[in-house]
Amino acid sequence: MSAPKLGDQARTFAAELQDMLNRTVCEYAQVAAVVSKRDTGKAHLGTRLNRQDFSTGKVQMNSTARTRVWLDVSCVLYQNDEGYLTMSSSFCGIYLGDEHQPDLLMHYDYERDKDIYTEAHVQVAGRHEQLEALLAEVSRPDDQMKDLHLPVGGRRLRPSLEDLLESLIAERILDAKPGWEAVLEATRRDYRKRQIAAVVRSNQGTAIKTLEQLGYEVRKRDEGLLAGLRRRRRG
Repeated sequence: MSAPKLGDQARTFAAELQDMLNRTVCEYAQVAAVVSKRDTGKAHLGTRLNRQDFSTGKVQMNSTARTRVWLDVSCVLYQNDEGYLTMSSSFCGIYLGDEHQPDLLMHYDYERDKDIYTEAHVQVAGRHEQLEALLAEVSRPDDQMKDLHLPVGGRRLRPSLEDLLESLIAERILDAKPGWEAVLEATRRDYRKRQIAAVVRSNQGTAIKTLEQLGYEVRKRDEGLLAGLRRRRRG
């Protein structure tokens, strides 16, 4: 059985994200995905996605406050060698204020194989006088709090969008719909299962040892049979 095509996987992911948002903190969020014609093997996903240049737009989230709260999500996806939908990069921004010129509160980014900063990081649009003085003293050209890349768990243990939404609900910034806990928990559980599976695939020795310590017997299938299954899966 061959793996679903990139476009099909990306559109399914977009539909799941849109459904989660509209069942928890949004009314009419729109999330779409499109396969790039310029960047072979990549799909772009985002809120209010412009299919011409892959730019995204912000969707309003529910709040009892007069100040409006906005969410901007975008990511680039591809299929790895085994056919799994894989994140190349992602951006999740929270904005406050008027729709046409909102102020950035924070953004949470992931960039696979990033050279300098940790792959998964958060940046907060705040000010801190002593921090800015310190950054100037060490001759950093970008000397504000918003320029610091704060690590959040790395490639496999990074937070999910559900974690961010839950925190904004807990802090009374967002007004969630009834039943939001069950919706976020269900989609977050699926996300974490995918991350666990990826960790196992890249750390098979540790996974086997742990299962054996729990009393399981782990045996590898015949290599020829395994290769045949992989070929059929890729089609």
